[in-house]
Amino acid sequence: MMEEVHLILDKPLDQFVLSAEFLEMVRINNFKNLGEITKIPVHELLKLPYFRYRVLVELMTILKFYKLESVLIED
Repeated sequence: MMEEVHLILDKPLDQFVLSAEFLEMVRINNFKNLGEITKIPVHELLKLPYFRYRVLVELMTILKFYKLESVLIED
């Protein structure tokens, strides 16, 4: 299972179906995969350009789909 987790987190973001808003945030912040995003605490993510509440909800939806919501740092 741990191997699958890393595969999803390392998968290039352009291989996911994402909203235009999420893709713009990814482009502006130069993220390559979910792993890069999940290494940053949520309160810091929300300070990034284009990282709005809807983007956070979309990120959480993706992580929940893969049962990875626990990788988000919420401190």
